[in-house]
Amino acid sequence: MVKCIKCGVEIPDSASYCPNCGSPKPKEQRAPQSAYLSMKASNFNGISPFEGIFNIVFSKTMIILVIALGILLAWIGVVIRIFASGSANIAILISSIGFAAMGFFLVCGGIWNSRVDKFVRLAMVLMGIYLVVQSLSVTSLYSGLISVF
Repeated sequence: MVKCIKCGVEIPDSASYCPNCGSPKPKEQRAPQSAYLSMKASNFNGISPFEGIFNIVFSKTMIILVIALGILLAWIGVVIRIFASGSANIAILISSIGFAAMGFFLVCGGIWNSRVDKFVRLAMVLMGIYLVVQSLSVTSLYSGLISVF
């Protein structure tokens, strides 16, 4: 037995029309699709869901916002270091967090954002690695953590 495509009533094998609405019996019944196949069919770009999420998180807009936030944190650390004499260690920690955030987003954006030119992506990764290494240097991280704890 197949179901009518208009009303959904099951049509007997011997009938050529739906007993409920009178529409012609479909020639073949489609097998129900699995959730994976329907998700794959709706995904026109051919990318996995995780890659889609990473493309959104590490998009150009998000990278620019995080870089702006990192610069803001770095400058806050510099201002604290200049004007507050006793809290230099906290200033180093704040600056390090800002540079580490910028570096992390540059590296991940360079890896995941495939819509950018490959040389720009390479420069993003290299600059991000440099920023992360500089922000996590032993002296700045150690002195910043000592002051917090």
